[in-house]
Amino acid sequence: MKTTARIIGRWVCAAAGVWVAAEVVGRLRIAGGTGERLGSAAVVAAVFLAFVVLVPLPLTRLLGRALRRNQRRFAEEPDWGGSDGEFFAPLRRHFLLVGLGMVLTAVVLVVIGPAGVWAGAELGAALGLDVRLDGGLKALVAAGLVVAAVETALRLVLAVPVKRRRAGALRSLSGLLLSGAGLVLAEVWLDGVRAADPRWLTLAVVAALFHLRFRLTLTLPVPGVASLVLVSANVLALWLVVWLTGLLHVDGFWPLAGTVALMWAAEWPSRLATAAAEARANPPLPPPDPFWPEQHMPRSPLY
Repeated sequence: MKTTARIIGRWVCAAAGVWVAAEVVGRLRIAGGTGERLGSAAVVAAVFLAFVVLVPLPLTRLLGRALRRNQRRFAEEPDWGGSDGEFFAPLRRHFLLVGLGMVLTAVVLVVIGPAGVWAGAELGAALGLDVRLDGGLKALVAAGLVVAAVETALRLVLAVPVKRRRAGALRSLSGLLLSGAGLVLAEVWLDGVRAADPRWLTLAVVAALFHLRFRLTLTLPVPGVASLVLVSANVLALWLVVWLTGLLHVDGFWPLAGTVALMWAAEWPSRLATAAAEARANPPLPPPDPFWPEQHMPRSPLY
């Protein structure tokens, strides 16, 4: 029952994403009465979910099994007599598997998801529904990204009533909302930053798209350098969103950097709450005791 409810909930979220994509992506058109438009969104959403869930499923399971096996190797006692290469092999495998997972996620977002939207539009048209996706590859990718972003944001909303997921969902939602507030400030204050019509819906979609980015954690000994590197990575992420979707018009590098800086600053309370939650979940190990416990003190053979 829970699995069925999750599938239906995700389908509804994807259908809402298709509806929103039809409003903000000019090349995706869903016409007709309300009932026909709902039917078109439902058909496209069903095919989209089939693509993004079933196509990468074998690779997802393969990567998951490999990560679990590698984690078991971490738990094993290392071979202190082996070479340095053998000692650090599990760590190298971990980074490789995590990198492959990130690549797979990117492929799902920019290739498999858009292909699902295109196939869904073609199926809807074959069924006699007034749905059409015109334009080139860029419009197709934009439509797929919008559907994925809206679906992800709405799934966070649905996760709030679930007790075991509530805290994480609220932190993610607060980050999305605060980042969106920073984007609104940038669009209002900065020259050269303009959202396409419909303005407020487009700003919300861009914030949701930006929320899909990979989040990096970086600690460096020089103050401010880690923040500079992370902000630069976010500038690249927002530039990709602008370039791929065309929903936000930014004139030059400095308006782009200013937009990211405002979004980064507005999102700071959410990042702080997330870091505190991670610290509570993974408390640091106590420092080693420089003195032996009394029961383990070496004793003289004379006693």
